[in-house]
Amino acid sequence: MLILAAAGITIAWMYYGNINKSVDPRVKEARLMYARYNTYAAGSDYEMVLTLLDSIEKVYTSVPHYRYSYEMGVIHNNRASVFLTLALSDTARQEIRQSFFALAERHLLRGIDYYNDWMAFFGHQSEEEIRAVIEKDFSSDSILVTHDNLSAIIQNRVQEIQTARVETPRRLSVSYTNLGIIRRHENQLEEAYEYYAKALELWEENHAAKNNMNILFGKPPEKQSFLRKLFPPDRN
Repeated sequence: MLILAAAGITIAWMYYGNINKSVDPRVKEARLMYARYNTYAAGSDYEMVLTLLDSIEKVYTSVPHYRYSYEMGVIHNNRASVFLTLALSDTARQEIRQSFFALAERHLLRGIDYYNDWMAFFGHQSEEEIRAVIEKDFSSDSILVTHDNLSAIIQNRVQEIQTARVETPRRLSVSYTNLGIIRRHENQLEEAYEYYAKALELWEENHAAKNNMNILFGKPPEKQSFLRKLFPPDRN
């Protein structure tokens, strides 16, 4: 269960491993901080994970373009995954567990709001429309207006947004799965079912949601084949 809860921590950041000249220099520091993120998470150093997320959030909120972006949703989803993992720890006392569940739920709901608002704006725009928005935002910034690689930075951001439009339903699916886990542990089984169903509606290959749904009905979890792990179905 801890693995299922922690799965949301890193799922959304698989595309941020490469720091290069086309990355927006205003948020490059945040991308670099994510290089330390997985190390802290893997070492279960959750205090450092939360501190790092606070620092990353400060970077993104300092730039108007990113204040309501999908990146903010990712930050809240990652915070929620930390609190959910702590709540499901064997050492968590009941009163502490409930406070962790409450914190996880708060951040999950905030993350969902960011994701939905962002998708409502960018979800159906053409590449040309996205580019027009980015050019307007970026070209008016004094830090970027004289930058030698402005065109490459704009193109990189357009590609990030196009990728995020594909990935965001999966991110939302993870959020709803984790809400379902919270409701199941609170013995609110009908709501838990609704959240799992929503998660699978958004991403039918969400293995965690499927197995948590099975738990609700007293069924054994499904084992995911080795080949399926290596070659998951096309997310598109």
